[in-house]
Amino acid sequence: MTSDSPSSTTKLCLGAAASSLIGALALMFVWKSDAINTTTAYVLATIPVSLMVFAFVKGLSLSKDNSLATHRYLLRMALTMAFYLITLMLAEHFIDGRGLTGPVAALLAFLPGLSFAGVVWVFGGLIMEEKDEFFRMLYVRQGLIATGISFTLAAIWGFLETYSIVEPVAAFWWPTIWCLGLGVGAIFNKIKYGTYGEIR
Repeated sequence: MTSDSPSSTTKLCLGAAASSLIGALALMFVWKSDAINTTTAYVLATIPVSLMVFAFVKGLSLSKDNSLATHRYLLRMALTMAFYLITLMLAEHFIDGRGLTGPVAALLAFLPGLSFAGVVWVFGGLIMEEKDEFFRMLYVRQGLIATGISFTLAAIWGFLETYSIVEPVAAFWWPTIWCLGLGVGAIFNKIKYGTYGEIR
């Protein structure tokens, strides 16, 4: 079995990927609040995209301590998140910024959502391709924890919405919470089994 300690290269790869996503979401929030203009937002957008490209390149040089399944997972996740960031910026620019409508607008709005579905498929691929039964169990446990968190919150919020106790929220928040739930599941794995799982 491989070492429980994640390699420095893996940490760097995951750190850059997470920073790019958080940075992109923060940038979108600041841009939508009119704190910065569109030109500034586009210039600043190069930062999270560059971090994602960096994560992808570093992923190509992962140490031998990582399994082939983990290697593929990190590379696929980097590509999926890069696709998400690019398509989200395009949708914001052309639909919100330029008032684009019709089938092209529908396609642009569809693509960022497709990238969220890609995250689920990429994580599923990690489970299917992992040869080590212990780590496969950790991934399944991690995914179930994430699913439990997101489905529970979606169900509760849905009923609160139905009875007009809370305001409706955009549906993309539920898969977003699922992705965050993967992090919670990894922490639970570390507490119970001494290893996070995919960052090994």
